[in-house]
Amino acid sequence: MSLTIADGVKQLQTAGAKITSQRIAIMKALEGRSDHPSAEQLYYELKPLCPKLSIATVYNTVQLLAQASLVRTLSIDDRKINFDPSTEPHGHFLCKECRKIIDIPLPHEKANGLAVHDDIASVDHTEVFHYGACAECAEKSIQNSA
Repeated sequence: MSLTIADGVKQLQTAGAKITSQRIAIMKALEGRSDHPSAEQLYYELKPLCPKLSIATVYNTVQLLAQASLVRTLSIDDRKINFDPSTEPHGHFLCKECRKIIDIPLPHEKANGLAVHDDIASVDHTEVFHYGACAECAEKSIQNSA
């Protein structure tokens, strides 16, 4: 499931938040994305379109959307927090060279949140992070060492 503007508006209203043109612009910027933007990235993308937009508005709006399970907050990168508009179960890969985040499928058991240990009654949330070099950076490294 990915963020839709209609779902976002509904959840913001449920949370008692105002529906502003800036918040609509943030949701539009997230809708249908397959990358994992940070709040700063969203801010710089939207600032030319919304001159009165503040970084605080971006953070607050995305946090409200995360609390409503409409986006995921990723702590894969120790330099910043990224947001994932796709809430379907999947893992993530971070290239340690270019910092690109790539979605990776999870094995079926993890995707369904199966408890595979006798002491675990249920699993509500799973995060799987992998780190290494993406294909593009690995190729550059090979070319630079030749």
